[in-house]
Amino acid sequence: MQNLYTTPDAARLTGIPESTIRSWLRRHPGVFQFEVHVVADEHGVKLWTESGIELLHSRRATKTATDDDAETDAETDAPDLLESLLEEDAQRLANEYWRLLPGRTLQRIKQMRDNPTPEQRQIVQLSVRAAINAGTEHLLLPTYQPMLLEGGDETD
Repeated sequence: MQNLYTTPDAARLTGIPESTIRSWLRRHPGVFQFEVHVVADEHGVKLWTESGIELLHSRRATKTATDDDAETDAETDAPDLLESLLEEDAQRLANEYWRLLPGRTLQRIKQMRDNPTPEQRQIVQLSVRAAINAGTEHLLLPTYQPMLLEGGDETD
């Protein structure tokens, strides 16, 4: 089980004021994901995971403004927030792509078989011919010759 840290612990470990951590968590719920960066215990207390501490460290490294200067803070948050959102979305899209790929591929194959365009008809015909040729090549191996039983012929 991984270590969990209270917000005061996270502040001590990262050097980021507690109020700033709470503000970031409140203002950027898409960046700090529950069950990944933050978890809640049975009493609703938010606890930071090691991944959450690492994310806080990375955000702190890019911060140049104080949390009290909300306008400047929002400006410096924008590139970080955008990058975080892009990374999350890119990962989600990649996961979804690979999850849907087999089914979508089968749909397209069935569509090509049942209702092909002229180009697809040609592709299918070439593929079928190639498959038959590959199978035929295998069948052209020396033919099987039955062995005769000693002392008799096959008709006994």
